[in-house]
Amino acid sequence: MKDKGGKLKAMKVNEMIKNERELNGLTQKELAEKSGYNNYQTILSMEKGERSISIGDVSRIAKALNLNPEYFLTENFQDENPVLWRECKDKSKCRLYENRLKKYLDDYADLKQFLKEHYNKFIPDSMSVIRRRYAEELKSNKYKFAGKLASDFRNSYYLGDYPSGTLRKAIADLGILIFTFNLESAGSAASFVNENGAAILINRDNAPWRVNFDIAHELYHILTWNLHKYIEKNNNFEAGELEEKYANAFAASILMPRSSVLRDFEQLNEGKQSIDETFIIQGAVKYMVSIQAFMSRLDFLGCLKSDKKDDLLKHCETSRFWNSFNEEHRTTHNVDEYPIEYFMLVMRAWEKQKLSKMKFAHYLNKNIGEIDYYLNKRSVSDG
Repeated sequence: MKDKGGKLKAMKVNEMIKNERELNGLTQKELAEKSGYNNYQTILSMEKGERSISIGDVSRIAKALNLNPEYFLTENFQDENPVLWRECKDKSKCRLYENRLKKYLDDYADLKQFLKEHYNKFIPDSMSVIRRRYAEELKSNKYKFAGKLASDFRNSYYLGDYPSGTLRKAIADLGILIFTFNLESAGSAASFVNENGAAILINRDNAPWRVNFDIAHELYHILTWNLHKYIEKNNNFEAGELEEKYANAFAASILMPRSSVLRDFEQLNEGKQSIDETFIIQGAVKYMVSIQAFMSRLDFLGCLKSDKKDDLLKHCETSRFWNSFNEEHRTTHNVDEYPIEYFMLVMRAWEKQKLSKMKFAHYLNKNIGEIDYYLNKRSVSDG
């Protein structure tokens, strides 16, 4: 791809730049500004193939688009694995987040290889393995399959009676990375699997109980990645309506185990009490889910009469305790986009003096001038 002067031959690279710019919903002027060029004609001439494209150009444009520079150096850019979105509302913003997610996952795999560390990369079961293991459930009812898959996962990783507190560790032990971006209104969550592993993307501004449910929901998609056929919608891949319902059933089952919820309900009956506002709020807090999710689980298990749901929900949502609990536990501090496993891997490479400061900043998605302040904030020395 290089000529004798160290320039990239603008054959497919120019097409890829145009393709990514359009997918991100950017004009040539906007991409030029984000890349640090003085006018849009630089991008225009690149896309037309009239201007040679240097390694420096690729680096600047890749950074503006949240991509690894290597992305533009591959011949197989059209064969990339899709990110599976839940409620993507802005395809251009979703594309930017997709690129960043893929970059982090690729960087993680590259650093593991560079440091010669074992990478416990998650590989989803094949369709044949899933169909053989869950033949009975898949034939009768997909909701039964989702429940059985959740039960098996919960038991295999010893998640206990209240799994929200242990689910993240189990997912990390599997080798699945959880990233937390500020998705704004672009989408609620996403999942991704490729040759470098698997990742879940969640919105860091959501309440903890919403985050827990989103993580469990996306875990279902990753575990069944090779089972379902996902649909392309507005240049984004999304699960069909039924698959989303199965994912919700899986999330409800894994976060609120049938045996645990029924035991709580039976203890209430032994005291000759009925389900009220206090029981609902305590249950939502205990299982770290929303009031609506806990009430839906009670309804599904036959513990809650449908005619009481609306009144109970109204009382719970206006409860002073619930609202104060929401405020207290809502994420307000600055959360890293990447999981601790990713950060510690980058730090190990830095401490072993395997990275320049510029490369160190690249892996942490920071400008080089931000590094000292960032590390100081995290109480980590840069040297």
